[in-house]
Amino acid sequence: MRRVRGHTVGGRAASGVVLYLLLCLLPLVVACVGPLPPGRGFWVEFGVAIGFVGAGMMGVQFVLTARFPAFSMSMGQDTLLRFHRVAGMLAAGFTLGHPVVLIAADPGYASFFDPRVNLPRAGALTSVTLAIIGLIALSVLRPRLAIRYEWWRLSHGLLAAFIMLVAAAHVVMVDHYSEPLAKKAALVAVIGAPVLMFVHMRVVRPWRLWRRPWRVVSMEREIDRVWTVRLEPVGHAGVRFRAGQFAWVTFADSAFALRQHPFTIASDAGRPGSLSFTIKQLGDFTNQIGLIAPGSTAFVEGPAGNFVIPAGAERVVFVAGGIGITPAMAIIRTAVAAGTSRPFRLIYATRTLGNAPFRDELERLAAAHAWLTVHHVLEESPEGLGLGVVEASGFVDEAVLRKLVSAEEFRAGVFMICGPVPMMDGVEGALLDMGVDRARVRSERFDMG
Repeated sequence: MRRVRGHTVGGRAASGVVLYLLLCLLPLVVACVGPLPPGRGFWVEFGVAIGFVGAGMMGVQFVLTARFPAFSMSMGQDTLLRFHRVAGMLAAGFTLGHPVVLIAADPGYASFFDPRVNLPRAGALTSVTLAIIGLIALSVLRPRLAIRYEWWRLSHGLLAAFIMLVAAAHVVMVDHYSEPLAKKAALVAVIGAPVLMFVHMRVVRPWRLWRRPWRVVSMEREIDRVWTVRLEPVGHAGVRFRAGQFAWVTFADSAFALRQHPFTIASDAGRPGSLSFTIKQLGDFTNQIGLIAPGSTAFVEGPAGNFVIPAGAERVVFVAGGIGITPAMAIIRTAVAAGTSRPFRLIYATRTLGNAPFRDELERLAAAHAWLTVHHVLEESPEGLGLGVVEASGFVDEAVLRKLVSAEEFRAGVFMICGPVPMMDGVEGALLDMGVDRARVRSERFDMG
């Protein structure tokens, strides 16, 4: 197994899987501790068991998205969020399967949803069922429904918190596996803890950020619909980060504002007291990014993610598409400022040269530093060469990679990919097909929703 950042990839993944399973099973384990009530048949007990597991999986979802640096640095935000989506579907399946299996095993359990039997209980269980369905539906249909990111994120958290509150109350009220009192308290603590985590994210963290504001120093237009905003800290030393990481930024007078968005830090990591973010107008809030005035207040939470060059990497090949160039710029700027000379090959895919931010800066840096090689791959055939040499037209595929990447880089280099999802999927597949070890391929998708 190849070692990355000082840890064995396989061992780290195995440890993460074991920890995840333990957390998911924790409510079931607590329920089974101590004296147990008489059994009620396999399928009834199976239905109860998947309910406890579903509650545990739902709770772990809060941990996966709570922006703990230890998780995002060890797993990577890209991997973390993709796993969160899949695990969320499974958690919903287990939770919805709980009443389905029980009612199939014993139709008498349908009375739990009958308002004539117990109106508060029926209302709560019906509401939480609809909340689970709504949680999944809003996530899947969000692009089609054009729901603004900040409102989707808030509703996502509120629905999930409501589900966990009802789950904790349901365990206590049913009272079959929650005796004695100590077990009842333990189950409420385990299942209800994610609600406290949600409160911490939405209340405690913004309050802390409010004490560490930033000021917008400048707003510069890079190309059409792409802007660079520069920030400086007000009354504090700033944020230490590694080149390639991102931060959650709120451009507002209050840290409690809903419009908090993730942006890659594009500036030199050696200057924690000065941050720059290059942002493309893609919709929702970012369509208004160019209207932010110098002197405005901002709040920065982070850093997050592990899209950084692994320690010990001797050669790096960065494949960027469009605004996915931002982490590459942070890495290049940091390397220039630090005086490093690790070979760095940038394959930069854009529609035209006019759609390539940082053209002039890349031309200047490539001319001044022999360790930096820049290749442009244009979707549209160029009418003029402009910056450097346009190496290829079309898309970054296996043929383009074989043309631009050296045998030594294929053998031992680290590949970093950031850009539109179709491009990233294609490049990842091509590299794996060519025999590049998956441990040497790192990806960052600009898709938090």
